[in-house]
Amino acid sequence: MNVPLIIVVVIVVVVGMIMLSRSGSQRKKEAIADLQREKDSLQTPDILELVNQEVSESGITDLPGAEGIDPVVLLKAWKRDGDDCAAGEGGFVVAEGVEPSAATEADVTFECP
Repeated sequence: MNVPLIIVVVIVVVVGMIMLSRSGSQRKKEAIADLQREKDSLQTPDILELVNQEVSESGITDLPGAEGIDPVVLLKAWKRDGDDCAAGEGGFVVAEGVEPSAATEADVTFECP
């Protein structure tokens, strides 16, 4: 057998294996980076973010009596009492003697005209 030919074939095979290994490693790194970007974009908002989003989208903070009341309390009272009101009508009423900033959902009602 021709020894130099065998050495060349072995070198070519080793170089080919090294190149395949590196390209697979690079693809794996790219896949991991893509997965991380997708994971970051799919972050689930917490409950307070969802409440604040719904309160701002519905516009209930602009209704009469809403000033100073916690958004969670506003949303609960509005969902509980506001079914019969037309859009943009009604207002929040805080129980007598209760500061709006300290009001709970039991202290706040949503009343329609």
